[in-house]
Amino acid sequence: MLNTLIGRLYIFSIFIVAPFYTLIYLNFDYSRSIVQDELLHTARLVSNQAVENQERLVESTQLFLSSLASSSQIQSPDSEACRQFVSSITPLFGRYVNIGVPNKEGILTCNGTLLDSPVYVNDRDYIKEALSTNRFTTSGLHIDRATGLPAINFAYPVQAYAYSNQVVGAAVAVVSLEWWSKLLSDSPLPEGSVAYILNSDGVVNVSFPSHIRYEEPQSFGTIVSSQDGVKRVFTQQQVVGANNEVLLSFVIGVAVDEPLLRVNKRYTAAVAVFSFLVIATLLLIRWFFIRSITNPLKKLSLLAERLGRNEESIAPEPSIGVKEMCALQGSFIDMAKRKATAEQRIISQSQIDTLTGIANRDAFLLSLEKIIEENQGQHRISVVLIDLDDFKDINSRGHEIGDYVLKTVASRLIHQVPSARLFSRLGSDEFIFILEGEDASKSRTLSVCEKVKNVISQPILSEHGDIELTASMGGSFYPDDGESVKTILSAVDQAIYLAKQQVRNTISFFSEELKSAQSEKMELVKDLRNAIANKELYLVYQPILSVRGEVIKFEALIRWQHPKKGLIAPDRFIGLAEEFGQIREIGLWVIQEAKRALRSIQKVHGDNVQVSVNVSPAQLSKYQSENDYLLEELITECHGKSEEASPNKLIVEITEHLLMNSDESTRKALLSFRDEGIQVALDDFGTGYSSLAYIMNYEIDYLKIDKSFVQKLGAESASETLCETIISMAHTLGVKVIAEGVETREQADLLLAYGCDYLQGFYFSKPLTLYNALSYKAVKIS
Repeated sequence: MLNTLIGRLYIFSIFIVAPFYTLIYLNFDYSRSIVQDELLHTARLVSNQAVENQERLVESTQLFLSSLASSSQIQSPDSEACRQFVSSITPLFGRYVNIGVPNKEGILTCNGTLLDSPVYVNDRDYIKEALSTNRFTTSGLHIDRATGLPAINFAYPVQAYAYSNQVVGAAVAVVSLEWWSKLLSDSPLPEGSVAYILNSDGVVNVSFPSHIRYEEPQSFGTIVSSQDGVKRVFTQQQVVGANNEVLLSFVIGVAVDEPLLRVNKRYTAAVAVFSFLVIATLLLIRWFFIRSITNPLKKLSLLAERLGRNEESIAPEPSIGVKEMCALQGSFIDMAKRKATAEQRIISQSQIDTLTGIANRDAFLLSLEKIIEENQGQHRISVVLIDLDDFKDINSRGHEIGDYVLKTVASRLIHQVPSARLFSRLGSDEFIFILEGEDASKSRTLSVCEKVKNVISQPILSEHGDIELTASMGGSFYPDDGESVKTILSAVDQAIYLAKQQVRNTISFFSEELKSAQSEKMELVKDLRNAIANKELYLVYQPILSVRGEVIKFEALIRWQHPKKGLIAPDRFIGLAEEFGQIREIGLWVIQEAKRALRSIQKVHGDNVQVSVNVSPAQLSKYQSENDYLLEELITECHGKSEEASPNKLIVEITEHLLMNSDESTRKALLSFRDEGIQVALDDFGTGYSSLAYIMNYEIDYLKIDKSFVQKLGAESASETLCETIISMAHTLGVKVIAEGVETREQADLLLAYGCDYLQGFYFSKPLTLYNALSYKAVKIS
């Protein structure tokens, strides 16, 4: 720009204008300092005046009380003459709200205002001191007992005529602080100023205005911000007594917002006017320069170029003095403007995210593809995908809030993470960026990701309250994890998936192990879809025995016999079924299969035998939206709702974690089970943090002690104590207890000694096929 005439003109203008702006700023700063000093001086004058008023009041009161103490009418404080005399003089002295003369025992009957009964005031230190030390004393700031108002009381000993050293009472004057409020009202303090009177203990007794709440100033003599949002300068003056003790303190806070705002407005207006004049002058100079010098040169150059190349060039200005050429050039200028506007609009709409104003998915993919083509594996590139955790919960408050959060996050990322390139919004709550060169190392990428986490975790202020966010991130590297846009993004998707499956607010990077695990997982999910149709799933049944060795119940447990992978444990595929929406179909099949087996089991082991089935949290959370299918399937044919009907023969087993984290649908489902007489067993008890209130509210029928505690019986005294406590607690609540995982005779004997109701474990039997369950024989336990 410096090599052009107009560029040099601009630089020259800046050098001329800059000193004037500097002078304006220095003058502005000086004016603010002057205003602050004047306000501080005002506050100190008012404080000093208050202190002087108070000291004069003390001196005049001492003279008044000494004169009053010598009056013959008050030599007998308990007399009617004293009461009449004091009552008659009290209205004559407007500065005193009350005058009284307690006797030497500190009992006040002689008072300027009418008393319902004698008042005992000898517990007041200043009266006790006046009676005992025979000198003038003051109370400091306190609430007067006779008037109930904030005041300062003074006492002077009253001596008998005959015995000059004999104290018969004390003359007391109560001084109101109304003069202080009038002083502040008449003072030239700005609006919003506050004042307080503190007693000797630093406790506020009087505030001005009266409704204001006292805030201890952070400092004196400097501007501080109060909790009400007003900035003030505070001063403090103290009134001391004869022994240099602090009687009271005056604290005044002068509001500085309005005076400083006037200064700000004055200089803002000055800067605005000056800036307007500068801009207007520059525009006039520019217009003159371009019209008189630059345009003619450009027009001649463009015309020469057009003629030399035989093409129609576009002149920046339509006027060169030839009418026909002006019309032709004007047409081309108009077309060029329209074309440029249309192209810019198309590019903006196709590559800019309309909500956040940053690049969208298409723009990112095009840019990444171009970078990879130009790179040709010469240097490393890292790609990081950001997924806002639980963003749907924020959107549930309203899409306006969700949009505001997305815009705020985008703005923060752009401005606070400058090392990242191509920040783009990839989807609803997803953002993506790249790092290149040295920044694309794994350590630097991880460092940038941590910075992104910190930026996102900063609370977002809104009218609905602070919004706190976390984000999960997944990253991949070019060319290590792929050499094309498609493979790189696929690797990023797998990494972010891993991050979301782990603890939220975490970072994961793509690896070959992740690729292999993801591939195996998706293959397992695919096979699980056909497991029921191919009859690969089956149930086994583990007996649950009573203390007498009778088979009372069976627990139905699911197994998957994969044709190629063999037997697959439930903990490997149940979580996948919940994640990919297959748990409803599998759970329904388990219930139906258990009901079919129940008929055969009852024929062999009796009609009272029950079968328990495990119910997933996902099944209960969908309970209300699935037309009560779960409740209908759980009810067995021989069960009725009458009081005489036997319990439902299918028992629902839920985990302790499900009970603690239940949503509204889950709570309604459990309550419906209770209403229909379907018994509920709480599995894995002791591994979570269940409250007894949950057990009572949902009327849990059985507690199943987790096998991790049962298997330590005999080896750890803590497990013995815990099991005994659980059993005792459950019985107190009317809940039966099942101990699972019993593997030895010693464990069984200890549980029986503790009063356990039912036992289950390998000591009695492993889970059995239906055929073997029908032939299972009860064993003698005790």
